[in-house]
Amino acid sequence: MGFFDKLRKRKSTDVCRYIWKNYVPKSGQADNLQGELLREIEGLRWEAQENGNINWDEDFAYFCDFISAALAGQPIFSDGEKEEIRFVMGRIKEYGTYARKANDGEIPYDDIDMEKIAYVEDDLYDIICDKIARLHIEYPEPIPYEKNKSVCR
Repeated sequence: MGFFDKLRKRKSTDVCRYIWKNYVPKSGQADNLQGELLREIEGLRWEAQENGNINWDEDFAYFCDFISAALAGQPIFSDGEKEEIRFVMGRIKEYGTYARKANDGEIPYDDIDMEKIAYVEDDLYDIICDKIARLHIEYPEPIPYEKNKSVCR
């Protein structure tokens, strides 16, 4: 199942498709917030679902922190929605951090819990995509984003 097949299941499908096609570059970071947020959450989804977080590194951890801060900092979201954003991104980061520790040998092989390596269900990623779609609906013009030069992904 591809990225757009997953989007078809949600009400924010058309908005996310628009953002992806118009704001996310073929490679590298976007120059607008909506595109960069979508690029990052889909990068996290791909890493978990397709790679089992085997490549988890500081860039992925940064994506979690950036998405959490950028979305939770938007005045359009209620306190409850901001808490949900922080929870979701914290949970995704927990899985990735566990995977990194397992991959680095910090967790003995026999003690690795494969259920904690990667969050592979769509629901958490979809919650964030819905928030990005809502951000775009509220602010239909690209919101400027200054690229982070320390991010390689």
